[in-house]
Amino acid sequence: MNLVLPFRPEIAHLTIGYMPLLDSAPLLWAAHRGYFRAAGLDVELVGEVSWASLRDRLAYGALDAAQCLAPMPVAATLGADHVGVPMVTGLCLSRGGSAITLSRTIADRLGMTTGMSATESATAVARYVRGGACLRLAHVFPFSMHHYLLREWLSRGGLDVTGSDSGSIEFLVAPPPQMVRLLESGAVDGFCVGEPWNTAAVKGGLGFVVTPTSAIWDGGADKVLGVTREWAQQFPNTHRALLAAVMAALDELEGRDVTSELTMLLHHAKVLAVPEAWIEAVLRGQGTGIPPRFASGLHAFPRRSQLMWCALQMLHCRQWNGPVSLSSLTAAVCDVSAYCDAAGVLGFPQPAVDSVREGAGLVALGADGAAIESRFIDGSELDPADPAAYLAARGWHPEAAHSAVAG
Repeated sequence: MNLVLPFRPEIAHLTIGYMPLLDSAPLLWAAHRGYFRAAGLDVELVGEVSWASLRDRLAYGALDAAQCLAPMPVAATLGADHVGVPMVTGLCLSRGGSAITLSRTIADRLGMTTGMSATESATAVARYVRGGACLRLAHVFPFSMHHYLLREWLSRGGLDVTGSDSGSIEFLVAPPPQMVRLLESGAVDGFCVGEPWNTAAVKGGLGFVVTPTSAIWDGGADKVLGVTREWAQQFPNTHRALLAAVMAALDELEGRDVTSELTMLLHHAKVLAVPEAWIEAVLRGQGTGIPPRFASGLHAFPRRSQLMWCALQMLHCRQWNGPVSLSSLTAAVCDVSAYCDAAGVLGFPQPAVDSVREGAGLVALGADGAAIESRFIDGSELDPADPAAYLAARGWHPEAAHSAVAG
């Protein structure tokens, strides 16, 4: 793809952060294929050691942009992360690609078998902890899809991890590359993380993959491209050029088989400290986890309703105790105009709406009537026009739910 863009970047040199995961591929591919350069950008990609470090370096200006966990810009803008530097996103990078893995010992004790549904495995865990056992489960960051989907999975077994069952489940936070070591040492009994770390746990004889997170929410964003609000306002053309370059990379990653070339890129750049054969196997869907689905086309559009779901999780998990104006919050976080401008110059599909009924299955999003998939494991839905109903369905008193989202 030849990029001919009308944007004239206000600044050319950018430092962009990423985490050592397979779904950092869109950023590395954009550099590898020359899309950043074609957009008038001189990009330095920097691997980060943890999501907390990445968040801090982005918030305080050491990074211009970064691969972010989808809830991170929401938490930052809300102020729930205690840093409180507002962030925006104009692009989803990946969907799914994470999984829940238990230690081999625990999985055997619970009678876990390949082919179990997410609800069946969660029910087995519930029986285990209600028999008096406790579990230590790790995820990558307090404000992450991994954290929220891990809780959603446990709730499918009937566990109330925010209430009566909170003492039976201990949640820990750890950087993705440390998950396997923590499992091996016995410091955790399981984790939710992106690939290739689930595959690494299985290949090492340490873990059993219980369920992919896509079986809990099929269609939810996992990673997004984030910048601070101040940066986006100061450098609007640079932001659009950046989005267009990464969109081009996403389109190519999904549009043709580049697995061998991408495997070599990830391995030779020393992004992932695992054997090259493992990387290729996961990318081809032959690993034990689930490969990331790069968010091309309309899936790359950062729907406000997706980020509304993230904010509702923050309320439900008691990460935020005040009222929230979800409409104002998601409008501030989603840079819809930047996405549409970048997609427009590439001739990519445009959204007709900025929110959909999440969980409803096939939902119309495109200006041409094209639909995307969004399905929750429990059959529930999030109506962006009535978010209080989502909380009420999770045990909140209706008046408390309305008060929480009426700010």
